Amino acid sequence: MASAIPHLHFPVTWKSNPRIRKRKPATATATACSLSEASPLFRAAKHTVLHSTINFLLVFFTYMILLNCKFLYNWENVLWVDTFVKSGMVIGLGSGQASGMAIEYLGRQLRAGALKDLVGIPTSVVSASEAAKAGIPLGEYENSSQGCFLQIDFAFDDVDIIEEGTLISVIGRRRLQGEESIIQEKLVLSIADQLVFMVKEDLYKCGLEGSIPVLVESLNWLETAEEIDDLFLGDAEVWRRPSVGHAGPLGGDFPLVTTEGHNVLDVIFTSPIASLAEVANSLEKVDGVVDHGVVSKFPDMDGDEMHLKHWYS
Repeated sequence: MASAIPHLHFPVTWKSNPRIRKRKPATATATACSLSEASPLFRAAKHTVLHSTINFLLVFFTYMILLNCKFLYNWENVLWVDTFVKSGMVIGLGSGQASGMAIEYLGRQLRAGALKDLVGIPTSVVSASEAAKAGIPLGEYENSSQGCFLQIDFAFDDVDIIEEGTLISVIGRRRLQGEESIIQEKLVLSIADQLVFMVKEDLYKCGLEGSIPVLVESLNWLETAEEIDDLFLGDAEVWRRPSVGHAGPLGGDFPLVTTEGHNVLDVIFTSPIASLAEVANSLEKVDGVVDHGVVSKFPDMDGDEMHLKHWYS
C-alpha cells in the first residue's frame, strides 16, 4: 500500500546563461602621447578606462556567483531523495530534467556509501543511460522466468501537468524521439509502492488545457484519428506527431513511430478539460487506441492521498 508523500516546495532556481565564451586576454599597448597628465582629455580617458575595468570585474564575479547559486539550488531540488530512498530498494527511474538530476544524485549517494544495494528500473532508454553513467545497477521490471513483474518500492517521474485534487497527470507531451515509451513509463509507475511526481508549480491546477498524446496502431491510424476527432468534436483537434520538425495534421512524410511501432496522435484541447479521468476512459473505448499519456491508475492507496513535488526549471 502506498503511503502518503508530504507536500514539499522547491526553491526557485537561478537563471543563467550556460554558455561561457572564451575571452581573449586583455592586452595593453603603450604609445607616445603628447598629452600631459593634467590635461582634461587625459583625465577623462583615464577615468573611462578605470570604470570600464571595474564594471567588467563586477559583471564577471556576479556571473560566477549566479553560476554557483544555480548549481547549489539544483542539488537542493533533489535532496527529497534522502527522505524516500533507502538501501536495498528497487527504484523506478523517471524520465525528464528533474528525474535526470535525481538519478545523478542517487549515483553520488551510492559512490559515497550513503546508499547500498539499489536496483534501478528505467522508464526509458534515456533514464537507463543516465543511470548507467551514474553507476546505478539496472534491472528489468518483468521477470520472464516467473511470468510476473518485479516489485518496485519507490518511483519518481517528471510529468507535464497534474490535475489539482485528483493528482491525475499527463506524460508524453514533450517530443518523443522513438526511444521514450509511454507504455513502459506508465507500467513502472503503476506497480510502484510509492510515487513522487515532479512538476512545475504553475502546471498543478484545475481546468487543464493542452495536448494529450495517444498511441494508436499505425495501420489504421487515420480511422482512429477520425473517431477521436468525432468524440471530442468542438473541444479538441487531432494531429499526428511528426518525427522531425513541424508538419500538418497528418504528420507529414515522416510521422513518429515509437519503439513499439505505434503512431502518436496529439489530441489538442482548445478549451479546459473538465475531467482527465473521463477523457482517459473515452479514449480507451476507441478501436485502434493502444494507450495514452493520462496517468490515472495509481498503486492501491486505500483512500490515502498521494502528494507531488513542485520544482522549477
